[in-house]
Amino acid sequence: RCAKIVRMESLERYVTDKYVCLMLLVFPLWTGLDGYARITRAKFAFFAAATCILAAALLCAAVRRRSLPRPPRCAALAAAAFSAWAALSALLSPYWPGTALGWNYDGLFTALLCAFCALGVATYGVMRERYVNLLAVSVSLCCALALLQLARLNPMGLYPEGYDYYGGGVEYNGRFLGTLGNVNLLGAFLSLSCPALAWAALDGRRRRLWLLLPAAAGCALCALARCEGALLGMGAAALFGILYYVKSSKPRLLPGTLALAAAALISALACVYLFPPEGGTLWELSELLHGRVEDGFGSGRAAIWREALRLWSERPLLGQGPGGFGFASQLEFERAAENGALLVTRAEDAHSLPLAALAELGLPGLFAVLAPWAMAFARWLRGTHPALGLALSAYFVQALTGIGGCFVLPLACIFLGFMLAKPVNSNSLE
Repeated sequence: RCAKIVRMESLERYVTDKYVCLMLLVFPLWTGLDGYARITRAKFAFFAAATCILAAALLCAAVRRRSLPRPPRCAALAAAAFSAWAALSALLSPYWPGTALGWNYDGLFTALLCAFCALGVATYGVMRERYVNLLAVSVSLCCALALLQLARLNPMGLYPEGYDYYGGGVEYNGRFLGTLGNVNLLGAFLSLSCPALAWAALDGRRRRLWLLLPAAAGCALCALARCEGALLGMGAAALFGILYYVKSSKPRLLPGTLALAAAALISALACVYLFPPEGGTLWELSELLHGRVEDGFGSGRAAIWREALRLWSERPLLGQGPGGFGFASQLEFERAAENGALLVTRAEDAHSLPLAALAELGLPGLFAVLAPWAMAFARWLRGTHPALGLALSAYFVQALTGIGGCFVLPLACIFLGFMLAKPVNSNSLE
């Protein structure tokens, strides 16, 4: 009987392994058959189908084995608390049943899929070297496509005929690049991937320097596409990586390194405060340091964040429901087009992971969202999967000003699952 149980657990790990491979290699590259016009639906359908197949396979294995799975306690409690509160918030939302799928496929169903994804990986996932290699392949192909699009080409026909990347904000709302759709979502994917690839390239007994190529390509692409949130996340990951390395290998130098980093940060802020540029992001930062805030700061993010706080004040306990920001928001933007017409768009996302959780799930929901991140970071500081810890730190920093949805969050949930896995399942081969 013990041998049979071991075989069944091996089957469950096999199915989970194939799921992770599929999500890391194919999911980031999948665009559907209708180009950017319906890429959100295509991404959601892929993620939902793959995760439901995984759930069905694990359920069948549990029934055959006649025993319940034994997930890590912390991961199980976090997933259960988040799922229960998200369901309660959705059901009691004034926008139910719209919150079942959400405004942009970011509703209750997506929340439950993400929770199950992280819990399934935490229960049966084993970190393997090939996962990093598959991620490197998907990053390389995505960057290659994006660079061709920056050269005004339209491979794969993702843009409608007559359009290209440079028509964004002029001929149509938004900017689209690569296989993730919106350029900010591309930045989120690269901020999650590039730090993991860079650390895996330099760390370990057998260094794989070739992984630096897709990591460098991703950083260069973010700079060319002006993905400022992603660059901020990558910069934070670089700083965290240096501090982590010093802490692990030369702990006596850690206080001095921290002091040096703090001095450099304070000096940079002082320069921006005293000698502000004439425009751009640094000028906006200087204005913020002087206590002057305008709604247009951050491409309108300041106004969006005020709207998120307003929506939270309406329902501070339960929020508007998962994916409810798009239903409840009344904030609109107007942009001048090339032909003199106005492009009108409505704020459909909070552009901030914590503020989105606050507006859609209320204050208890915010704690339920942040709890697994806090547990993952605590394990990272204790030495669990440094590459994934750096990746999650970069993703979280960019998510403070980034877009949510079902594009990159499933990959972050996979990484969270590995971080929260049992020690016996955390055989890091990064």
